[in-house]
Amino acid sequence: MPRGGQNRKPRQTKIIQGNFRKDRNPGNEPAPPVLLSIPKPPAGMNRWARKLWKELIKELKEQQLVTSIDLASLELCCDAYGMYREAKDAIFHPRDAKTGKRFRRTLAQYLLGRNSQTMPEMTTMKSGWQLYKNYLAEFGLSPASRNRIHVPEPKEPGLDPMEKLLNEV
Repeated sequence: MPRGGQNRKPRQTKIIQGNFRKDRNPGNEPAPPVLLSIPKPPAGMNRWARKLWKELIKELKEQQLVTSIDLASLELCCDAYGMYREAKDAIFHPRDAKTGKRFRRTLAQYLLGRNSQTMPEMTTMKSGWQLYKNYLAEFGLSPASRNRIHVPEPKEPGLDPMEKLLNEV
């Protein structure tokens, strides 16, 4: 984290503001091999976590940003999002105790006469969101965190180093 507790600025913001420095931009970083196939969501995820897993794993694989060693972190990211969505659903779409049917309520109705700091659904929702946001930054899925990732240039077909060496002889 930069000094003073400030979050990183996206590269485009730095360019617009005129304080972009190429020497402070990331260079080549070590990269484990990327995934060759898209794995199924791990067992035990709720529906929101599974949906996010399918979306993120596809996008991260296409961008060559996910490796086999990243899967546990991605699972935690999706679980945090699932926890956030379940808590949010409990707040805004609870079940009626008598009929069992779901109904919609507002945040004001939920908090009526209560302290938001002691409501378990509210604290769970807030902590789930915070965890999810932190994992998004780890995977470079927020505008500011994308500035920290160096994506290698796509390799041109036919430029195999061994083939190039053999053709020179």
